[in-house]
Amino acid sequence: MKNSQEDPIFVVDDDQGILESFDAMLGDDYHLIMIDNGTEAIQRIGDQNPSLLFLDIKIPGSNGLEVLANLREKGIDTQVVVVTALAQDYYQETAERYGVYKYLHKPLDVNEIQEIASAVVH
Repeated sequence: MKNSQEDPIFVVDDDQGILESFDAMLGDDYHLIMIDNGTEAIQRIGDQNPSLLFLDIKIPGSNGLEVLANLREKGIDTQVVVVTALAQDYYQETAERYGVYKYLHKPLDVNEIQEIASAVVH
């Protein structure tokens, strides 16, 4: 059953396998917009103001932290879930300063991703 709400969930990651995983986890229930670089993410999120964004840190163009900073500077209050393989505390601390909803490490847990989407969107 597709989500009847108009605002999509954005997934920003340059790893095609991760994008496919999100499609498998959420694609049947939600309208997903997949983006593989930070520069395009900033532009499209600003246009659509989605309720939820899954965001990798290490992406081409603007990195995930730059995307997050840009959204907050523009006053966009999208709930952001960082999904990353980077383990450094600096990234997590910086992301938390920008008010991320969750900070998750890859590999991702299917149930956790589905619970987050349900909690934020519904």
